[in-house]
Amino acid sequence: MKNLAFALPHLLLVALALWMYVRIRAMKQRQDALVKDLKGRHYWRINLARPAFFGRWIRLMAFEAKGVLIDDGEVFRIRGHWAKTGKAFESVVPKQGLKVEWLGNPSIRTGNIHWARLDTPKGQVLFTADTGWSAGPSREALCDIFRSAFPDYPLDEENTHDFALEKNPRSLGATAVFLGLMLFALLDSFVFSSYELTDAQIFSILRSPLTWLGASVGLAALVALCYRFFAAGRIPARESLALALMLSAMSAAAALPVLKRVDQMLAGSVSEDHAYRLSGTYRFEPIDTTRGLPPLKFPRMQDYWQQWPDGSEHRIPLMHGPLGLWQLDHAKFDPPIVAFYEKNSGKPGKR
Repeated sequence: MKNLAFALPHLLLVALALWMYVRIRAMKQRQDALVKDLKGRHYWRINLARPAFFGRWIRLMAFEAKGVLIDDGEVFRIRGHWAKTGKAFESVVPKQGLKVEWLGNPSIRTGNIHWARLDTPKGQVLFTADTGWSAGPSREALCDIFRSAFPDYPLDEENTHDFALEKNPRSLGATAVFLGLMLFALLDSFVFSSYELTDAQIFSILRSPLTWLGASVGLAALVALCYRFFAAGRIPARESLALALMLSAMSAAAALPVLKRVDQMLAGSVSEDHAYRLSGTYRFEPIDTTRGLPPLKFPRMQDYWQQWPDGSEHRIPLMHGPLGLWQLDHAKFDPPIVAFYEKNSGKPGKR
C-alpha cells in the first residue's frame, strides 16, 4: 500500500503528460492541414484564445486554439480549431478600420508568451505567434507579425526588446533589497556577530511542522504581494514573478540571521553562564533541565575537551532573548580554547 501511495502521484503526472502530448499533437496536425492549402500565400502560424479564457486560474494550456493568420489582400482570415471541441472556425477581418493592440505578457495567467488583441466581426480574439513556451522567441515572432501584417501599428521599444530592469525604479529597489539582505545574512553571521545559534536549536526549528507551515504561508503571501507591487510598476509578468521569487527566496535565507539580530537587541546582547556536564568527548548536556537549555556539541574541539573527564561540569555562556533563541557567546567562550590551540600549534573550527 505504501508503494502504491508513493507511485500513484507519479503515475498521474505521467498520464497527464501523455494526455497533454496527445492533445497538442492533434491540434498541431489540424494546423498542418490548414497550412497545406496555403501555398504561395502569406500567412503566420498562431495560437489563439478568447478574452474570457485568461480569467480562469485552473487550465492546463496557455491557449484555446491553434490556427493561421492569412493575408488575403483586402482582408485577413483567421482559421483554426478549438482545442476543447476540435470544431473549426474562420473569421474574416477587413483591413479597413482594423483594430489591433499589442498586449505583451501582462499577467502570469497569459503564460510565458506575448499576446496581441484583434477585433473581429465575431468579437475580440487574442493571438500569439506559435513559437512554443519561451518568452523571447514569442516576443520576437509577434513583433515580426506586427511589422509585416500591421505596419502602421507603433511598436514601442519595450515591445521589441527585453525589459530593462535597470531602468525601472521598482526593479532597482528589489535588486538593492536582495543584495542588502544577502550581505546582511553573510556579514552579520560570519563577520560582525559573535553570537551563534546552537545546532540543536537549528535542527529543532527545521524539524517543526509549524516552521514549514508558517514559512510556506508567509512566502506565498510575500510572493503574491511582491508580484502585485512589481506588476503595478509596469514590469512585465515574467520579470515580476522572477523578481518576486528571487526576493522571497532571499528573505527566507535571511530570516534566521534577522531573527538572531532582533533577539540580541531585545536581550541587550547580554549572555549568562549556564552549567553543563561533559558527556563523551565533545557533547554537553544541561544540568538545569527546567529552563529549556539546548544540548551542545563541539566536534571540532575534541582535543580541548579531552583535558577533562567525562561527567565534569563546565560553564558555557549563552544568550537567551525574548524570541526564545539560545545563542552561544563566542566572545566569552572562545578565548581559552584559542589559547589552548595556539599553545599546541593548531586552530580548531568554530564549532
